[in-house]
Amino acid sequence: MSLVSLMKSSLDSNDDVLYRTFHERNVNYLERENQADKFKIIWNIDDASPSVFKTPDDILLLLEDLESLVQEAFKNNDHEMLNHLKEIVVLCKLCLWNKGELYLEFSPWGVNLDQYPSEIPEKYRFNISKID
Repeated sequence: MSLVSLMKSSLDSNDDVLYRTFHERNVNYLERENQADKFKIIWNIDDASPSVFKTPDDILLLLEDLESLVQEAFKNNDHEMLNHLKEIVVLCKLCLWNKGELYLEFSPWGVNLDQYPSEIPEKYRFNISKID
């Protein structure tokens, strides 16, 4: 899984991307197909097509899983992924604050890098994981 997008529902068929985050090591933390006993929802994220989290119940399950992953990153002293996972937690909160309007999409595919605003400093362009 390479890309997490915060999406805004629109009346037409093309929803708007409000924010994207990516970390090259997402796969190490977010792909847990064989761990349905440990995780509530991320074990079912599809690595062949986008997975969408729209309902508050789905977002809350995702938050529970992210909390476990944050603890795992902390134990591994993996500050980059710890910051990145916290960034995804904030996106979950935005969805809950704006239920019915915002949702998360986890996609196994990347995105054209030109779609990222060039004004964002390179260090923060794809995620906030390098903030110390």
